[in-house]
Amino acid sequence: MSRPLLYLDYNAMAPLTAQVRGQIMNAVGLLGDQAGNPSSTHSFGRNARRMIESARSEIADVFGVESKSIIFTSGATEANAMVLAGFDGEILASSVEHSSILDARLDMTLASVDANGVVSLDFIEQWLLTARGSKALVSIMAANNETGVIQPIQEIAALCQQNGAYFHSDVVQAAGRMPVDFKALDCATISGHKLGALPGIGCLVMKETFPLRAMIRGGGQERSFRAGTENIIGIISLAAALTEAMSALRQNDWCRVRAHQHWMENEITTFCKDALIIGVDASRLVNTTCITMPGLKAETQVMRFDLEGIAVSAGSACSSGKIKKSRVLSAMRIPDSVAETALRVSLSPHTTRKEVESFVSMWKLIYESIDRRNNTIRTTNVISAA
Repeated sequence: MSRPLLYLDYNAMAPLTAQVRGQIMNAVGLLGDQAGNPSSTHSFGRNARRMIESARSEIADVFGVESKSIIFTSGATEANAMVLAGFDGEILASSVEHSSILDARLDMTLASVDANGVVSLDFIEQWLLTARGSKALVSIMAANNETGVIQPIQEIAALCQQNGAYFHSDVVQAAGRMPVDFKALDCATISGHKLGALPGIGCLVMKETFPLRAMIRGGGQERSFRAGTENIIGIISLAAALTEAMSALRQNDWCRVRAHQHWMENEITTFCKDALIIGVDASRLVNTTCITMPGLKAETQVMRFDLEGIAVSAGSACSSGKIKKSRVLSAMRIPDSVAETALRVSLSPHTTRKEVESFVSMWKLIYESIDRRNNTIRTTNVISAA
């Protein structure tokens, strides 16, 4: 009998909840009976259009913005590319952004971060003063996908407003996990599958004044910013997932997650004095822990945990299944010998204390089994922590 999987990789993807699955099945039933292209003017098309616009209004209400501010995309990678590749002007991003930001343009200025991964406000202010008079965009993520470190986006938004610059934020990891003032942002990026929606859906939350240029042309969909027939089921799943996530945030469901995170980190660092919590002195998402296991590479840790039925990850999960050197940890000036042992654990409000305890028990067993001469593990000495 196979071991049940303990899932602790919510920053990579959040499984569908029962509520979201129910909304999806209802939508599938409606479309199955009354299939129609939402751009068609007949009753079937109008029904499909109503489903999309109802979801758009629901998402807008969640974010406290107007419905016309929501532009649906295939996900955050496309949305980030739309913002950056289509911007005609100078761009500043941080050196710890997601790859979909850093790889979107080769001519960006990169703001350095401190040892905890927090961007320098002084650097941003000086850059804005230099760029004054030019069309300028600052793109800084709200919370890091690898470390959970939270950036001072309210302060950055104020600096941009004072200097006449646009501000975009990738809020993929922050949405539904911490308060975000979308009215302070000119443009924000959302990904569905991080919230428990279907993969292949996301959106931009964008002010009318933001100079977005269409990358995909050929139709008038999404206010002509993104041509192509809309992903109706994906859109409905996004609205359902966002509504549920924001409800959990309002009800303080994440307080329990914070307690789990604190206990887990304290247990491991007490057991192993040399284990490091990356970004420990910065404000972090309560669900995200990036922790090193001295003497064992992260890819080996991931495989060992997986063999024991525990899903965790090494860095970002957006590199075609490959574990590469982390640009985030390099930007934080963490030595390669330390960075290569860093593991990411990401929780959800559904994670239980027993599950966290199982992970910590297995972490200790794996650590005790390291053959320090060869930086490998003596697998025969690792037994189930379940």
